[in-house]
Amino acid sequence: MQRLFLPLINNENTVVITNSSPIYNQLTKVLRCKLSDEIIFFDWKKNLDLIYKIESITKQSIAFKLQKTVEKLDNSKININLYQSIPNKQEKIEYIIQKWVEVWYNSFCFFKSERSQNLKINENKIDRFKKIITEAVEQSGRNVLPELHFLEKIDLKSTKWQNIYFHTDKNKAKKLKELNIKEWKINIFIWPEWGFSDNEIDIFDKTWFQKVNLWDSILRTETAWIVVWFYLLENI
Repeated sequence: MQRLFLPLINNENTVVITNSSPIYNQLTKVLRCKLSDEIIFFDWKKNLDLIYKIESITKQSIAFKLQKTVEKLDNSKININLYQSIPNKQEKIEYIIQKWVEVWYNSFCFFKSERSQNLKINENKIDRFKKIITEAVEQSGRNVLPELHFLEKIDLKSTKWQNIYFHTDKNKAKKLKELNIKEWKINIFIWPEWGFSDNEIDIFDKTWFQKVNLWDSILRTETAWIVVWFYLLENI
């Protein structure tokens, strides 16, 4: 059953989508929906999936009738935010966003660290990233639409919650299993291609960030999350 993000759903008994909406084209031309097909709609403001049946299809609109609502697992107490140093390619940003949404992250903050590449991000690219986020939420069954931010600078001394940064250096670093996670309000900082600078590491250490070494091998900036998330998943 196809699952689609539709803003401003208020558990209406009927929903009409006109041909001016991109969803109309997606349903009629891409998915080729027909009468009596069922579609799941969700609105990120609610922890519900709403199952609708197609009642009519015309060249002007599609009408749906609500069949039932399904309450989703409430993970509102889990807040995991990714602070990702801007990588050297747009394709890496797209990959990171798509895959991290599929697991569980509340927000993405891409920031320019001292060793980040000079990658220009314009409004068109940000719109594309947001579309990728929406599609990943639809596919994964999540009901939370993560926030997306791009920062030229970040004040590492003012970040709230529990802060964890990852490094290839084992000196004074913990392993994931040694982390003492008091509550699920966590900021995760991932390095750029050439790692965090000595200055950034000094700020991390002086502001009580926890340093974690993931493995003997050096992981890529866009795949380090695999190890991080599956450890956290087992400990939630």
